[in-house]
Amino acid sequence: MVMNIKHFIITIIAIFLSLGIGIFVGVIIDSQQLFIEQQKILVSQIEDEFDGFKQKNYELMSKLEEYKGENNRKDKFLDLIYYKLIDESLTGLNIMIINLFSDNSYLDIKETLDNGGTNEIIEINIFNKTEEEVKHMFKYIDNEFESEETNNGEIEKMKFEKLYSRVVGEKYSMLPFYFRSIEDIDYKGNMYTNIDYVILIDNGFNINNKYYKNARNKLIDLINKDDVPIVAVEKSKGKTSSISFYKELGISTVDNIDTKLGKIAMLAVLKGEKGHFGGKVTAENLIPEEFFNINVKQIN
Repeated sequence: MVMNIKHFIITIIAIFLSLGIGIFVGVIIDSQQLFIEQQKILVSQIEDEFDGFKQKNYELMSKLEEYKGENNRKDKFLDLIYYKLIDESLTGLNIMIINLFSDNSYLDIKETLDNGGTNEIIEINIFNKTEEEVKHMFKYIDNEFESEETNNGEIEKMKFEKLYSRVVGEKYSMLPFYFRSIEDIDYKGNMYTNIDYVILIDNGFNINNKYYKNARNKLIDLINKDDVPIVAVEKSKGKTSSISFYKELGISTVDNIDTKLGKIAMLAVLKGEKGHFGGKVTAENLIPEEFFNINVKQIN
């Protein structure tokens, strides 16, 4: 009887174990099937989304091509306006370009002036210098060209100017002589020239350093002493900017001289417009609108 009960218990346990194993195997098989179905659904969703992305990409590329075509048409129109505006517009003017602590990547300014029919172009290059070099250079200017006061209170110019006036017998700007006599400055151009305008190229190198700021102030004083108007220019992109400095001094500025719109703005300033032009926050207008409207009417 005891053996029959043991056999009965073992049989029941075996049945339940078999049932449990069967259920477990069934669940695994069903889970695998469910997993496969979920994978299929996920793959289908990814394919649908990918097709959607392809469609959106196609639409965006189509719009991009439209924008490119529109920009090309605008560029062609701007080229037409630019070359029409600049053609012989600066005839008879004598321009001095002062490259202050900047690199050589502003060469297209001279090309613009040449295309405008400028009479004389004088180039002054004052490349990046140490504090000591800057202090020495502008101290030399102070000592060499300091004005003297006469007994009757009138201000005479330096002795060099007196001698020059006697020899030449004609009134010319003294700026070329100021700069030509300084050894640390790279000078190109005719000294015997009456300067109509100074283009000051300044990308803001060490603009917050007191020695460099003082050098800029002395340079402006030197130009103002000869009563020559100034326009300060820089590129649209750069690590530093000098526009705020010159704006505070009431000097006209162009902050995107590397663009055709910037060159048009510079041209307008050289023709008598005043203001602060470009695309930066310091600009008041993109270009002088009144000047642009007048000249477009002349083109038409």
